[in-house]
Amino acid sequence: MTIKDIAKKTLAHFKESGYVFTPDEYKKVFCQEAKKARVIIKDCNKVAEYIAKLDKKYQMIAKNYNIKNLDELIVFLINYLNREDASKEKENLENFFLYTKRALDVIAVLPIIKSKSIAIKHLDFLKPYMEKDEFNKLRNEWFEFLSEFDASIVKKGAAIAGIQSEDALEVIEALIKKLEENPDLEFLVDSIIYTLTPSYAPFMSNEIAILKKQIKENTSFILSKAFAEDLKILTQKRIRLDKEELKRKLKDLDQIAERLSIKILRILEKTDGSSQEIKNITVELQNWRKDDGDFETIKEKLLTIATSIDKELNHFSEEMRKEDEEIEKLRQKVHFLEGKLKQLSKEVKTDFLTDIANKKAVIDELKKQESIYNRYGTNYSVVFFDIDHFKNINDTYGHDAGDVILKSLGLLFKRYARDIDMIGRFGGEEFVAILPNTDKEGAYKFAEKLRQIIEKTKFMYKNTRIDVTVSGGVASRNETNSSDETLKLADKRLYLAKKTGRNKVCADDKCV
Repeated sequence: MTIKDIAKKTLAHFKESGYVFTPDEYKKVFCQEAKKARVIIKDCNKVAEYIAKLDKKYQMIAKNYNIKNLDELIVFLINYLNREDASKEKENLENFFLYTKRALDVIAVLPIIKSKSIAIKHLDFLKPYMEKDEFNKLRNEWFEFLSEFDASIVKKGAAIAGIQSEDALEVIEALIKKLEENPDLEFLVDSIIYTLTPSYAPFMSNEIAILKKQIKENTSFILSKAFAEDLKILTQKRIRLDKEELKRKLKDLDQIAERLSIKILRILEKTDGSSQEIKNITVELQNWRKDDGDFETIKEKLLTIATSIDKELNHFSEEMRKEDEEIEKLRQKVHFLEGKLKQLSKEVKTDFLTDIANKKAVIDELKKQESIYNRYGTNYSVVFFDIDHFKNINDTYGHDAGDVILKSLGLLFKRYARDIDMIGRFGGEEFVAILPNTDKEGAYKFAEKLRQIIEKTKFMYKNTRIDVTVSGGVASRNETNSSDETLKLADKRLYLAKKTGRNKVCADDKCV
């Protein structure tokens, strides 16, 4: 496009609007049309050329004013030339100083701890006519703050709250509203408990009952990370117990099937020929473990096979009667074993309140580890824990609150202990951990880790947070002459931990 074409378009613009233009207005529209056409006109760039010739200080200031024509440039220069007056400059500096103070006052009340602390510190430090180095030092603190500040957390909060906003206060308000909604998830409780109930093993009733009570009292617990961890642990335990129980039952059924197979083989040895029914029974008996079905279905099938044998072999009544007595003994044994399992489930060595090992179980485990140590020389360690100021908790919040603390600690000990470790309630607010194949250093690290976790955990009772800490004493078997001495040494170091300030773990006799 030529300059002539641009001029035609400019005239057409004024003709369409019916407006009588001035030379300045014509130049403005002409330059706009040239810019659209991407044609460089030297006269249209006069302002930029003049600004480029100014001192760099005024170039930077002029950029912020978006100067469009020569008139605006002249006004800009007149204003800044007038400001060169020293008294005026001083007045401007004082106004700028007051403005900065007010800006810092505003920042000091914003709920961002880092910027608030910087603003408060600068309010005390800032003064008129500061040296350049002093200004640079203050400015660098803000640069550091901006380099570390991450505003993405506001976007994350907005996403969780389900809104689109970059206003932190608006996001916080939306999050609070979401939390206050407190969704009713009670309809899930029975389904969750059903999935945790073992199919075969008659165990876990106490753990399931505690979990059910907990989520019945506060259904929002289902949404917590702690619940997810508990659910995973209990599900794994249910699967393991079911497998173990099914394995025991199938072993008993295998014994019955084996006896039946031997019985049929003896009968076949005594007869020249056998009926087709006996042959069919033999095939069924050989394949019974391949059939699909639950324990009761398989058991019923075996009993049906036994009945069929009785009907088919009446002419061997005397011999069969003796064999039937043996089968009956095996049936009674299965019945006895099932009864024994139920009896053992009632005699589990579990503390009724915390659902972890009780004192008897801890003592038995200590004897077991002592036996291994005496036989193979495998070292073990003992940790004695005690809740700090537990009496104050009971006196301040009541014994129900104390029970909640004890139950919660039981869950924490379960979650962070290894499978081979045993942690039990030794009495009152005392807990003992037995750590197989662990030296004193490893036991101290374990105890210190638990101490830190407990210190950081929020223990809640009736919407009230209760701060809880524990003290601990550590001892290893290779330090003493017996298991009793090891337990006493751990107890002695626990006393030292409480004596020297509490909320610490002592692993030697000079605990600092």
